Amino acid sequence: MIATALRTPTKAVAPRAIPDALRAIWRECCSGEPDENVSRSLTMNLLAVTDAAQQTPLRVVVDALAARQPCRAFLVVVRPGSGAIEAMVHGAARVAGRLRDLVLEQIELHVPQGAFAQVAGVVRPLLVNDVPTHCYWGTTWPADPRTFDGIHAIADHTIVDSARFRLPATELDAIELRRRAGRPLFDLNWLRLRPWRRALAEVFERAAHQEGVATTVTLRHGDAGIAAAALLGRWLEQRLAAHVVLEPAGRDHDGLVGFELQHADALATATLTDGGRIEVAVETRAQCFLPYTVPASRGAEGDLLAAAIDLA
Repeated sequence: MIATALRTPTKAVAPRAIPDALRAIWRECCSGEPDENVSRSLTMNLLAVTDAAQQTPLRVVVDALAARQPCRAFLVVVRPGSGAIEAMVHGAARVAGRLRDLVLEQIELHVPQGAFAQVAGVVRPLLVNDVPTHCYWGTTWPADPRTFDGIHAIADHTIVDSARFRLPATELDAIELRRRAGRPLFDLNWLRLRPWRRALAEVFERAAHQEGVATTVTLRHGDAGIAAAALLGRWLEQRLAAHVVLEPAGRDHDGLVGFELQHADALATATLTDGGRIEVAVETRAQCFLPYTVPASRGAEGDLLAAAIDLA
């Protein structure tokens, strides 16, 4: 039997009326047949924070995520200024014959920056008990870090996307400090970097790593890829004690576009192709190895977010 989707109308409500609006979703998912039931299939709470410019794509991400991981989702849209928090509520269900499974209860909060401190108090009583709460900070690092910490504190697991950071060097430090304090944090850029880490690992399958020998790496990145390059550069500094240089490549890309690695007499170069593959060449004084390729990351934001939640 093929399941279809049923979406309830979006209703604007006062924040204090959100619980009643959520209960109404159940009635709206029923067709009125006396022997028909609606069951809840929620597996998590999702708290996603974004800004006005990114709210439309993030709604698409939440819809796609709910199709594979049913959730109660809070979409917090932050805008400049002050004033009251505005709320909208809707739901979605899978329908297969007389079977109806509620897979999404979405609460959208439009929050003036001056009222952001109230968000945790609005959200906390509405979280579904006994399922994990994942926070996705889908915007830049805030000027006041307490803005992030207040949301981070009510989540079991927090996900950021450093590709959205404006000052990656400083903001990656802030994330690392919180990770060392013991709070679970994950950066979506790590998933984008997996193919590059694999490409680097395969370099040392061809040219063995030598302890105590200097390693220099140049990471070339697109205009929007400095955070990914900085993240990988820090990893190379920690793992290989490498001297790392970040080099802008002048391309509109959200990640790396190539690297050059020198270790002892081995030289490895890699380039991201237009076909979405990483082409790598390795040579030493004694050997010139056949080039190899690694598929680059093609995951959309929703796919990466789902993968990060699965890893939690």
